[in-house]
Amino acid sequence: MKKFLFILISLCILFLAGVYIFIPGKLEISKVDYAFCNINGASRTIHNSHAWWKWWPDADSIKHDNKTDSVWYYYNGYTYHLNEKLYDAIDIQIKNKQTDVESNIQLFRMNYDSVAIQWKCNLSTGMNPVTKILKYREAKKIRDNMAIILSGLVSFLNNKENIYGINLHIVMSKDTTMVATKSVTTAYPTTSEIYNLIDDLKKYIKSNDAQENNFPMLNVRKLENSEFETMVAIPTNKQLKGNGNIFFSRFVPWKVLTAEVHGGNSTVEEALRQMKLYMFDYQVTAMAIPFQSLVTDRSKEPDTLKWITNIYVPVP
Repeated sequence: MKKFLFILISLCILFLAGVYIFIPGKLEISKVDYAFCNINGASRTIHNSHAWWKWWPDADSIKHDNKTDSVWYYYNGYTYHLNEKLYDAIDIQIKNKQTDVESNIQLFRMNYDSVAIQWKCNLSTGMNPVTKILKYREAKKIRDNMAIILSGLVSFLNNKENIYGINLHIVMSKDTTMVATKSVTTAYPTTSEIYNLIDDLKKYIKSNDAQENNFPMLNVRKLENSEFETMVAIPTNKQLKGNGNIFFSRFVPWKVLTAEVHGGNSTVEEALRQMKLYMFDYQVTAMAIPFQSLVTDRSKEPDTLKWITNIYVPVP
């Protein structure tokens, strides 16, 4: 009997010693993953907690606090809340009924089009051996959650359309000759004003026995005096001299960054803004002004949701 007790006590001592040796007072929980995107786009994505639902594994488990304009996300027994935005990083509170820890997601630039994402936190285990074991098991659960959540974020970031909202790609331009005209207005040009200019070009092209080679092109630029300069152009099958306000323009065949946009003027303007962000992120230089190709005849389609516009900018 004494021998049995001695063995039992020895095993308990060894067990407790193992607990204190192998489970430290503070556990570091860390998970690293990699995404093929620019670090600026990744940073904007993690900073915008109101849009985390786009890549969160359980998009339906979200609570929005209207008073503080903050968002809480839920996953597998824990809530996650953006506490602070940092440079290429964020602090996230991870919480359940028993645990409340601060974690950090940090982005590291690997290349101009790739990024490493590290999510880490520390979990205190205390001195009680039972608590240590329970906290060790909880640390594993927190890390497993991190892995799944990061996997959703990486899948989202790997698709540039998710980051910029448009499918940006590069094609070779085909149109080389065109006729164009300009006008200045005190307000953003109406659809009627734009198509009056387009109709003038169409009549001029037809009167010179030429043909239109592509959709009308549009660029609207705000001037320093708050007026708007509108330029429209139509590619033609041959060179035309121009007449009065109508002038010849040549477009050298070159690479263009482009995307197809569905919606009205505000949607197109947002797409152009996102195109500029993409060019800034990837250090792409514009070789000429951006322009819109009006696929839909807006003068005949009143529903702006049905408008299709291709946006272009020549690039090196």
